[in-house]
Amino acid sequence: MAEPSLTNPTLSLGRVVTAVVIALMGSVVIWFAVPYNNFIFKNTYVSDGFLPEIVVAFLLMVVLAVNPLLRLVGKDWMLNRRQVALIGSLLLFAAVIPSNGLMRMFPRFVAETNQGFNTSPLTASIAADAGFRRSLYPDPLPTKDAEGKVKVYPTPVSDQFIDELEEGASVPWSAWVVPMASWGMLIIAMWAMMLGLGGVVFPQWRDRERLPFPLLNVYQAFTGDPDDPAGKILPPVFRSKGFWLAVIVVFGIHAMRGLNTFTGAVPSFPLDWNIGDLFQEGIMRYAPYPFRRQNILFMVVGVAYFIPNRYAISVWGWMVGYGLYLMLGAAYIPAFEGGANNLAFGTLLSITFWVIWLGRAHWAKVGRAMLGRSSERQEGRSDAIAGWMFVIGCAGIMLWLYWAGCSLWWSVLAMVGCVIVSLLMARIIAETGIPVFWMSRISVASLTALVPLSWQSPAILLFTGVFYALLTRTSAVSASVISTLSLGIDREGSPRQRSRLLVGGLVLMAVGFVICGAIHLNMGYHSFEVATQGKTSAASIDTWARVDRSDFKFFTGDRTQQGVGFVMSSLLLWACSRFPSWPIHPVGLLFVQWSIGHLLWFSVFLGWFIKNTVTNLFGGGAYRKARPIFLGMILGELCAVIFWSLVPILIALFTGTDPATIARYTLITYP
Repeated sequence: MAEPSLTNPTLSLGRVVTAVVIALMGSVVIWFAVPYNNFIFKNTYVSDGFLPEIVVAFLLMVVLAVNPLLRLVGKDWMLNRRQVALIGSLLLFAAVIPSNGLMRMFPRFVAETNQGFNTSPLTASIAADAGFRRSLYPDPLPTKDAEGKVKVYPTPVSDQFIDELEEGASVPWSAWVVPMASWGMLIIAMWAMMLGLGGVVFPQWRDRERLPFPLLNVYQAFTGDPDDPAGKILPPVFRSKGFWLAVIVVFGIHAMRGLNTFTGAVPSFPLDWNIGDLFQEGIMRYAPYPFRRQNILFMVVGVAYFIPNRYAISVWGWMVGYGLYLMLGAAYIPAFEGGANNLAFGTLLSITFWVIWLGRAHWAKVGRAMLGRSSERQEGRSDAIAGWMFVIGCAGIMLWLYWAGCSLWWSVLAMVGCVIVSLLMARIIAETGIPVFWMSRISVASLTALVPLSWQSPAILLFTGVFYALLTRTSAVSASVISTLSLGIDREGSPRQRSRLLVGGLVLMAVGFVICGAIHLNMGYHSFEVATQGKTSAASIDTWARVDRSDFKFFTGDRTQQGVGFVMSSLLLWACSRFPSWPIHPVGLLFVQWSIGHLLWFSVFLGWFIKNTVTNLFGGGAYRKARPIFLGMILGELCAVIFWSLVPILIALFTGTDPATIARYTLITYP
């Protein structure tokens, strides 16, 4: 277990194996614990977003409990910072699967779609003509006889998963083997594309474009500073009084609020407010929702301290500016429509082209490495592995969709949509560090809407809905974002180690798909109270019934708004590249008129305001000294989520109380 240097810890084979074994144990805990916490006990989700609470809890246990105990045995037995980084990276990959990253929707939508095909006469008729792949579903699909009469079938496997097993019945595992394997090929292809994409862009964004990656401040706090001598029991931030003071204060505030929820005897601490009564007269009555109601999330306040001013100002500045625009428009413009979706669509396309253009030299470098023409051995090999993962994943998505009955042109379009969403998610989180975010304003559906319905088919309509579940909603824990964060935790990792981490992460996720999928199936069959949601349905193909009546026009008001968003955002991106002090980035437009923006913008403003106040009054040294305080705010709130998730579980276990009757203190509710 000895290592050659205390100031530059290495990752010997023995230390890698130790870290991987610990990460595997933690992964299994995540795959078992998260589904029951989220969907049976209906607590705050603990594996959603890009600071998964359960991963943070596990790392805290390693840093505060495991390592001090190992230190009692001997200094050489301690996990060094690179082992902790490897454990954290693998746990992040594991945390993608159990909830909004996949399993909240899958396999629920498979069962609901199978059931829906055999329920509605219209849906059954279209499905019978479409000839969907039987291997995708556990129950039979509708058929037509020689006379054209539609025949529907019972769906006991799907019905009992959605409701509950009949008395004396057992889980029909065999009925799910083929569907899980069939869908698994698409899901693993998507993960390969996302992880490969993360591996391709990470060196470009970190080393050449110098993106901030604000969330890495949190993860790297667990590993310690490379300048800090190895062998210390705790990383530097955990030796800071300011850090622990912030943890205690934030945790204490949530303790008061939680006790008030459970007992009513402890006074609560206000973290949200409604000032709608102040917006009753004149133009003020048109004030949008974010002006009337607001809240504070300490986790977001803490992260905002690490967000560069340009991005922080853009998030809250767009919210305020667009809110004023909505007020003026509603007050003075007849039939005013202030929808931001089309503007945001144009913005996202602009950012996509901008990111690709900035990285054009790096993309070419990766292409040469894939062909074995790189002049840099280690980095070239890493680029090649990431590039081939990306290409094979893209090809797998396209070929799977073509096999499933979609036309070739749409299979390519859907694959491009997957790449765009994954690239944008990774970029936005690398720039802003917003820990709770998902991509809804550009999607496979919005790209498909650019072509006439007559060009499409029932299969395309079905899988457009499927991609809402498998891509749009799962972007809340996007594997492309997780891959960039995982690659950045170990600040001393070599290109070779980064490529191994990508491959290992994909293998771990494939194992998790099997284990966590089985857990969700077992959970669904044994409890009708499971709160998973399909987010799509068989009714998505019903639109095909009006194909002969559909009137398509490409150049509409929506296209004009999308064009305005594209041009405006392109100009802002150009200004950002030309003028270092330019304060407005178009990314903030993505948050306006959207629930996530409404939830987070004031906390971002608060973190930005505190940071600039500290810096302007006391200088850059004070900013650096205050960092542990804001890391403490983040970890204090994450610990509160874990604690108040455990309370209902312990009450149910030790008192036998029905979980449905136990009070809940939830910090964030996910729609």
